[in-house]
Amino acid sequence: MKAILLFFVGLICVARAQDSTETPPPPPPPVQADSSDPASILKRVLTTYKSMATYRSVGRIISERDEGTTHIQTTTTFTIGLKKPNSYLITWSQTSIPAALPQGGAVWNDGSQPYLYLLMNNAYAKVGDDVSALGGATAVSGGAANTIPSLFFPAFTDKGFALARLKNPTVEKSDFMGGEDCYVLSGSSATSKKETFWISKSSNLILKYEKSLEAPEGGAAPEVSEDVIEKAIKAMGQPVTEENKKQVRDMIQTAKGTMANGGANGVSTEMQMEITNPKFTDKDFQFTPPAGASLTNSLMGPQAATSQPEQAPPGSGSTNAAVPVVTH
Repeated sequence: MKAILLFFVGLICVARAQDSTETPPPPPPPVQADSSDPASILKRVLTTYKSMATYRSVGRIISERDEGTTHIQTTTTFTIGLKKPNSYLITWSQTSIPAALPQGGAVWNDGSQPYLYLLMNNAYAKVGDDVSALGGATAVSGGAANTIPSLFFPAFTDKGFALARLKNPTVEKSDFMGGEDCYVLSGSSATSKKETFWISKSSNLILKYEKSLEAPEGGAAPEVSEDVIEKAIKAMGQPVTEENKKQVRDMIQTAKGTMANGGANGVSTEMQMEITNPKFTDKDFQFTPPAGASLTNSLMGPQAATSQPEQAPPGSGSTNAAVPVVTH
C-alpha cells in the first residue's frame, strides 16, 4: 500500500508542476556568460541538460527523517540511463533503518512504450506517457526518477523540473564536490523549506541535491485540481470514474495526513556519480522484471498485487535481480 501511495504522490506532484499556472518571476536583466548570479547559473544548467544526447550516472540517496520519536534512515542506490528523445532505464534499490522489507523498482522505455515495475508487489504495468511514468516513479525511487530526467527530457515543461521550483534562489558559497568546484545554490519551494544544489562550475551539471523534508514556513500541501487527478488516472490506463477519482483523492488525503501528523523533519541528499555520455543502443533501455512478476493493467488499486504472471515486455533484455539495480 505504501508503494502505491508514494507512486500516486509522485505522479500527481509532477503532473501538477507540469500544469502549473503560477506567474513566473520577471526575467532577469542581461548577464555575462560567466556570471555567477543565480539566474545565469540556472539558465546554463538547463541549456546543458537540454543539449545532451545521452546521460548516464550511478548514485545514492540518503533520507534521514524523524517521525515522532523514531529516526528513520532510508538509503536508495540507483542507476540512470537516458537518451533523447524518449529512451530511459532507471533502476533503484532501497534499504531502511530500522529494518524494513527491501524496496526497489524500475521505470523504462526503449523508445516504444513506458513501463513501471514495483518490487513490493512484484508487478509492472504500461504507463500512458513518459512524464507520468517518471512522475509515478519519483517518490518510490527517492527522487532519482525526477531530478535529472526532468531536466534532460523535452517532454517536461520549463516548470516541471526541480530547479524551477526554487523561490528567490541565492548562491550561498563555493564548495568542492567529487573533486569539482561547485556553486552551492539554494532556495525554498512550495513543498520544501530549503532545496540546495551543488552545480559544477566547469560542466554545469548537478552533482549533489539536498532537500529539507520540512514544509516551507506558512506552507501547506498544494491543492490538486480535478484535471490533474483525471490525467493521473488516464496515465495508468484506468477509466475516469467517480470511484477511481475518490480512490486517488483518498490517497492524497492519506499522504497529507501522514505529513501533517508526523511532524516529519529531516533531509534527503542525492548524489550523482560516474557521469558519462555514452553511445547507447535500444537494448540498453530494455528491462526484464524478476521471475514471477505480474504484468497488470494498472498499478492502481489492489489488482496490482493479484494479477497472474504474464510474459515480459517484447524485446526485453537480460533478467535482473529481485532488487533490480543494473549497470550498463
